Amino acid sequence: MNVVLVLDLLLLVVAAGLWVAAWPLRDARAGTPLLMAAVLATVGRAAVVVALGRAGWWFLPDRLVTAVPLTLLAVVAGIAVTRRRKPAVPVLIAAAYLAVAGLAVQLLVGYPVTAGGLVAVLGPGAAALLAWRLQARAARIAVVAAAAVALLAAGVTAAAGSRLPDRLHHHAEHGVSVADLRGPARPPTRTFTLTARAAVVTLPSGTTVDAWTFNGLLPGPELRVTQGDVVEVVLRNELPDTGVTLHWHGYDVPAGEDGVAGVTQDAVPPGGTFTYRFVAEDAGTYWYHSHELSSTAVRKGLYGTLVVDPAGTRPAETDLVLPVHRFDGGVTVLGGSDRRETRDVPAGRPVRLRLINTDNNAHRVAVSGTSYTVGAIDGRDLNGPASLTAETTLRLPAGGRYDVLFTMPAGAVHVMVDGRESEGLLLGAGAAPAHPDGTELDITRYGTPARGPFGRYDKDYTLVLDRLIRFLDGVPGYAYTVNGDVYPDIAPLLVDEGDAVRTTVVNRGTDSHPMHLHGHHVLVLSRNGRAVSGSPLWLDTFDVLPGEVWQVAFRADNPGIWLDHCHNLPHARQGMVLHVAYRGVTSPFAVGRRTPNHPE
Repeated sequence: MNVVLVLDLLLLVVAAGLWVAAWPLRDARAGTPLLMAAVLATVGRAAVVVALGRAGWWFLPDRLVTAVPLTLLAVVAGIAVTRRRKPAVPVLIAAAYLAVAGLAVQLLVGYPVTAGGLVAVLGPGAAALLAWRLQARAARIAVVAAAAVALLAAGVTAAAGSRLPDRLHHHAEHGVSVADLRGPARPPTRTFTLTARAAVVTLPSGTTVDAWTFNGLLPGPELRVTQGDVVEVVLRNELPDTGVTLHWHGYDVPAGEDGVAGVTQDAVPPGGTFTYRFVAEDAGTYWYHSHELSSTAVRKGLYGTLVVDPAGTRPAETDLVLPVHRFDGGVTVLGGSDRRETRDVPAGRPVRLRLINTDNNAHRVAVSGTSYTVGAIDGRDLNGPASLTAETTLRLPAGGRYDVLFTMPAGAVHVMVDGRESEGLLLGAGAAPAHPDGTELDITRYGTPARGPFGRYDKDYTLVLDRLIRFLDGVPGYAYTVNGDVYPDIAPLLVDEGDAVRTTVVNRGTDSHPMHLHGHHVLVLSRNGRAVSGSPLWLDTFDVLPGEVWQVAFRADNPGIWLDHCHNLPHARQGMVLHVAYRGVTSPFAVGRRTPNHPE
């Protein structure tokens, strides 16, 4: 679908250019070839639009507004040329205008199509037509001036309306405050202190990183606890002029422990502290990061890992936690190393590799030298995972985690990230095994099916993801939108405790969007209309590729106000953030110009 989306945009731009060039040259020798090329480009785009329609109605409305009449005009022009006649001038002018308007509709209106958006795009054409038909010069000037003033007023109004106020409360109705939805009051069984501070960190290759760190480390300290522990983490902020929080990515803590500045707490100011406390109910692989200025803070190093071991005796295995992260300048680390690391692991020993993507983009991981299974994704065990080989690569989405399991062979095992064979992790003795060309694991068809928990759904929502020209805090930009809007104007998904909620997520754009819902795991129901045929797939971050349609469901069993956003954090900063809000839950915290909170 990504190819189809790119082809649609390419043909749209080409057709617009050809129609604009063709109508003034209708009497020139070059006019006829340009005209025929415009007709062919338009007909080709019509076929592409039909192909997009097969993926769902969400891809069609804005395209049909101009594609249908432009295609009809192209047919009229094509028939005229084949009969060796010149198409009427109004036909050519209308085609040129509709071709340009089609590009504007796709960039400005998107989905859903609104009357205001269409007026903004098509109104100038109507005004120009009216001015052209009027005889009096004064009347023509008046029409053009009125249209210009209307467009300017609409733009100023949109810009002013998008500016964040001094204080913006997400939900101010009476009810239970998220500040009261905290962890247990009983004494902790495990206590940690994380101190945010700036540091220059030297990586194993000798490269230095000007970083923000927890406890001076990259990544931050590994927090390893046992299922059932009451975990207490004291956050201290020693950064000079930046607030911090701790968000427990993928861990379904009470809302007041979620660490989102302006929603569940105020950002911890320089010199301040905040104490988080929660019960480690679920075993698995997770991570933590700051959710204040997160697109900057995480990239610069404010992240670490959280591992919850199952209750009971810990198995005798080599257990390695391997976050993948890219810093400014393109330096990529696996674990804490930017060069090949080696570890001596005896043959016959069980090995668990906890792969964590703390980056904004997906990474591809390959394991050669042994067969293996993916035992868990996003902290949830898979049902009946099958054995895989080096011919299979793992696409690890931003924010996601894969637990890779195998028994150490007599030879070496190499873990490679993004095709860099000279780097990565080498286990055991001997030369690194080769990496053959591989195919990507389809997690929706991996493992053994099992019956799901949902028989009916109390709420149904649709989220259409796109990239459109919008005002962000008063500034126009090419923003990331949900249902045509940007944060903070995206309508929240309102739920009641106990609801079974089904959500359809559609990606109309050409960027991937790893969507992350706080406080819950979602069960993947289908992708592109095909039901999941492998293990039940409970994810907290699912990567919606260009043109894809995912349907997921969750149980509303954790009251609060929760972020639901793209975990490519620059996409979140540019608008792709909304909330799942429980009815009867409110927040005393706010974002805005006179607050310390910028959650992104």
